[in-house]
Amino acid sequence: MNLKKILKKILYLCPSRYIDKFYLIYNRIFYSELTEKKMTFGSSNEDKTFYIIRPRTNSVEGLMALLFYVIQHIGYAEKNNYVPIVDFKNYKVQYTIQKGEDTWEVFFKQISKYTLNEVYKSKNVILSGLNASYETYPYLREKSFDKEDLQEVHNLIKKYIKFSDAALAKYKDELSNINPKEMIGLYLRGTDYTKLKPAGEAVQPTVEEAIERVKQYIKNNDKKVFLVTEDEEVYKKVISNLGNKVVTVSFDRYIKNYSAQNFLAKDSCIEQLAKDAHTRGMNYLVKIMLLSQCSCIVGGKTCGSWAACALADEKTKIDIFELGNY
Repeated sequence: MNLKKILKKILYLCPSRYIDKFYLIYNRIFYSELTEKKMTFGSSNEDKTFYIIRPRTNSVEGLMALLFYVIQHIGYAEKNNYVPIVDFKNYKVQYTIQKGEDTWEVFFKQISKYTLNEVYKSKNVILSGLNASYETYPYLREKSFDKEDLQEVHNLIKKYIKFSDAALAKYKDELSNINPKEMIGLYLRGTDYTKLKPAGEAVQPTVEEAIERVKQYIKNNDKKVFLVTEDEEVYKKVISNLGNKVVTVSFDRYIKNYSAQNFLAKDSCIEQLAKDAHTRGMNYLVKIMLLSQCSCIVGGKTCGSWAACALADEKTKIDIFELGNY
């Protein structure tokens, strides 16, 4: 284990308020380019203040982590009466394939009725800063799985987050073979989450623990289990135990022989899921959309399971393992 990982593990033994203060200072030093800035780009829309949500300069964040980050900043913008808009065109994320593309709009529709071109001609513009994640609505400061917090997020998502036409088309294609409302959703991360055990991230249940939890819901009925995982080892264990009760998407692919040397986003094995980043992200998004429609969601605490639970309606049974942090 390298020194950085050791220090991070020590940091996460501290109370959360000290961790937050540390990262505020750390981010201002190492990500100074993402300090909140007030800008003027033109004379348009004098009566409005726009808030441009920029991603962190950190390419390891997956699509649902990016979604969580955007929703945090939407909350911050609302609190301050700003008009939020997402800019994944002028700022790169791990799903960016070529310079100048609007990567956000590959997966989602723009959250504002204004375009980026209009905003970058406006008088009152704020470029998002990392501190906003701590100054957003209380229920968005962390990935809370509390039922009331999830309902608050659900309402915010309904207001701002719309899926792209391509995402909806792929989702509807899968509905011809999958009926998630009649299924138990099982979300299990493997690879970097369970092999690297990143400090501060939630401890994941073992496959065996998760299967036993699922069996409580399918006992004495014919319910199927909709499985979402990126790890072939996890997939094989679930199949060997639950057999033909397991349902997956038609396009599912899994990672074999993960090296455990780096985060998945930076490991070449990620191409086993799909060669290009757009397809990887779209496949992941559609699986989360389907998972959110299951009658019950079982799994560990991750950005993916949080997103599915936040997208789900209040009647969905949420059964997420609370096992502390690594």
